[in-house]
Amino acid sequence: MPFRLGLTMNLAARVTEAIETSGVRVATIAERCKISPQAVYDWMNGNTKEISGENLVELAELSGFDARWIAKGILPKVRIYPKTATQARMLEIMQKLPEGQEALALRLVSSVGEPPAKAG
Repeated sequence: MPFRLGLTMNLAARVTEAIETSGVRVATIAERCKISPQAVYDWMNGNTKEISGENLVELAELSGFDARWIAKGILPKVRIYPKTATQARMLEIMQKLPEGQEALALRLVSSVGEPPAKAG
């Protein structure tokens, strides 16, 4: 059973958080969804009780927030999407690692991006 955040946030609050946190412009969302900016504001102020599936997918894609979280409050809140083929491959490898090896792989990958330690 998926974990829900409970009734603390309604659809309007989740839509508003997704838009404001991501910094995506209302005009951009409206254009991609082929709706008016006022319709997006209606999502944000609670005048709309449900967002169509297509528009929900567009909002999720633009904001980086998970569509299920926006629609129903089901975690995870944010979904990370790989931007390159290399990132996609690394994610695939990480998902197949046994539980105990995830932390080791993370340390290894993190150390690659750090500058070498200075000799004392």
